[in-house]
Parts: sequence; structure tokens; C-alpha cells
Amino acid sequence: MMRRSMTLWLLLATCAGITLFLIKHEVQDREDRLNALHQEILADQEAIQVLNAEWSYLNRPDRLEHLIREFSEHHIANRLQLTSLDMLPQLLSEPGELSDANIGGNGIILPMIRPISIKAGAQ
Repeated sequence: MMRRSMTLWLLLATCAGITLFLIKHEVQDREDRLNALHQEILADQEAIQVLNAEWSYLNRPDRLEHLIREFSEHHIANRLQLTSLDMLPQLLSEPGELSDANIGGNGIILPMIRPISIKAGAQ
């Protein structure tokens, strides 16, 4: 009887030791993962700060003014960039206008002139 109870206690102690060992390693793995995530978060926050600084540098008013002058003076608009107000959709103001207009599904008057399409490879 004594041997059976001793064997049972020894078996229970061994199982408890193995369980504690496995739990300890699982906790260490999770702590390592947590530390890696914290490092990744810090690196991302630093990258965000660098990008914000870069954005502020690129959006300086004097730089933007220079770019506007440079690109607006030297490039002439082509016919695809020009349009008239007649080509733009207009909101309906009264229900009586419905009979006279080409109506889209969202309640606007569609333009009468078709936009110019560009074929692939054409210049």
C-alpha cells in the first residue's frame, strides 16, 4: 500500500514538474513575442515621425509656390485638359426639369457632349 501511494505521489510530482516546465517556456515565448512587438511599434512610431517631418518639409509654402510657377508657366494645357461648364453635370433644381434632360440614376443632368477617349498606345 505504501509503495502504491509513493508511486502515485511521485507520478503526480513528475507531471506537475513537466507541466510547470512547459508553462514556463510558453510564458517566455510570449514575453519574447511581446518584446518584439514593442520594438516593432517603436520602429513604426519613429518611421511615422520621419514621414511627418518629410511631409512638412515637402509642403513648405515657398517650395509649393516655386513648383506651381515652374509647372504652370512651361506647360501648355492640351485639349484633353480643357473643358467648358456645359460639359459638367448640373444638379436638378425643380422636378419639371426631368422631362427635358437626360437623367442618370443619381438625379443629375448628364452632359450632352461625350468625353474624348484615349486608345491604348496612342500619343
